Amino acid sequence: MENQDFTEYLRQIQLLNIPRWSELPQFDLYMDQVVSFINQMLKPLSFDELTPAMINNYVKSGLIHAPQKKKYSQQQVARLILIAILKSVFSINDIANGFKLVIKPDKGAQSYDYFVTVFTKAIHDVVGNFQQEVVITQATQKDVVVETSNLVKLSCSAVVQRIVVLKLLAKLEERQAEVTTASIKGASKK
Repeated sequence: MENQDFTEYLRQIQLLNIPRWSELPQFDLYMDQVVSFINQMLKPLSFDELTPAMINNYVKSGLIHAPQKKKYSQQQVARLILIAILKSVFSINDIANGFKLVIKPDKGAQSYDYFVTVFTKAIHDVVGNFQQEVVITQATQKDVVVETSNLVKLSCSAVVQRIVVLKLLAKLEERQAEVTTASIKGASKK
């Protein structure tokens, strides 16, 4: 990839606009509309495209509720956006466990907006730090070393962050089980 192409890619992902809850479509969408909406929005990230088959699998696995009259609500679209982003790093099982622990039914809009804010900031932080080191006018051996160094740093950071997220998810699952067990014991004593 030429340096100009890579710089343009970094610029494009910084311009990524994931809508906040209030900016999501206020009306229900058919599957082809959902697929088109999400794929167009996330195109700068170069993820695998969302397909109707994937959405059907997410419904079957309980990640999202089944559509009503073949239409998907604002809540379902928001969840599909989160899934489309998270599946680039995490398994569907990990995402499902995270949803159970993090997203409360009455706090869906807040949870979604918080994720969008944090994800957007992460893009700006990573790209901002990265761009400072990759402004190259004419390629030299030093530039290759800098780019290789950045590749190693980003790769290691991604692995460590994934490991920590999975450990935190397991810890939250344990705590949730403890709370549930304590609630059951408390209710049985009454």
